[in-house]
Amino acid sequence: MTTTTVSLADLITLFYDEYMALYGDEEMASVAAAATINEILAERAAASNDIDVEQAA
Repeated sequence: MTTTTVSLADLITLFYDEYMALYGDEEMASVAAAATINEILAERAAASNDIDVEQAA
């Protein structure tokens, strides 16, 4: 399996561009991109906490 590293700035730009194409509105694209990034970060944090709890057991 190949691992690819992507910066947070690249992800924000990618999501913003996609939402801009979808909505055609800068504010909606910005809010949607921020919400998506926040959701991804929250899921990663939750997954990391699950791993930490399992390793401590």
